[in-house]
Amino acid sequence: MNSRPNPNNPFLTVEKPGDEKASGLLSPLGGKTVVERIVDRLLQAIMEGELSPGQKIPTEMELCESLRVGRNSVREAIKVLVSMGVLSIRRSEGTFVTEGFSERMLDPMLYSLILAGGDSFAVIELRQLFETGVLRIAMGKRTDDDLRMLEAVYGEMEDLVRDGVTEEELLDIDIRFHRVLTAIVKNPLVDKISMVIERLTLPSRAEVSRGFIERGKLAAYLAKHADIIRIIRERDDAAVARTIDEHFSDWRSFSARMRARKAQK
Repeated sequence: MNSRPNPNNPFLTVEKPGDEKASGLLSPLGGKTVVERIVDRLLQAIMEGELSPGQKIPTEMELCESLRVGRNSVREAIKVLVSMGVLSIRRSEGTFVTEGFSERMLDPMLYSLILAGGDSFAVIELRQLFETGVLRIAMGKRTDDDLRMLEAVYGEMEDLVRDGVTEEELLDIDIRFHRVLTAIVKNPLVDKISMVIERLTLPSRAEVSRGFIERGKLAAYLAKHADIIRIIRERDDAAVARTIDEHFSDWRSFSARMRARKAQK
């Protein structure tokens, strides 16, 4: 292939006479939705390191010329990536790859999960798989300070249950407990996935919190969380699968009842 880099933009390939197509980030697009193809191409460039965080992307005109698409399509694709938090526009400077993490990046993943697997049992299985992995890694990485933080949240949980906890309080303390558990893993990618799962499961977790209170099962609720702390303290790997399965058994049961109740209405 006869092409040479553009000296003004290392990501833009300029065709020589006789070239069949340009190569690299901005090679012409094939037969797919134009805006989606532009989005895919830029995301691929970021994931493969052709474009780095904080780096300015090619101008609209450069993208138009190299991808052989209209300016409106380029603008729409950039809007999509800006809304996702992947790109940011700096007035009078241009469009740049976002530096750092933005919560907006989670929204497309969250929406796709809701659309593809909104069923409550699918959500339960997703969180169960995630929590099993988190517990195993946290068990190996935990420090004495980590253990103390988890025990402190559990102590607040006990106090709330003793004093008469509300549904909202129980949901809040449960979220805090599992956030500390996830933080013990000390992995920023796990933190981000945890945020997605937390938002995805919030409605069903609220219903489950109500179920524990209404059915008088708060002692069992405390015992399940105490067992998680014991596993982490003793690094009891053999008990992980059983404990997580028991931890989610009530969630599955409450979800089944909720579905039956809704079906009767």
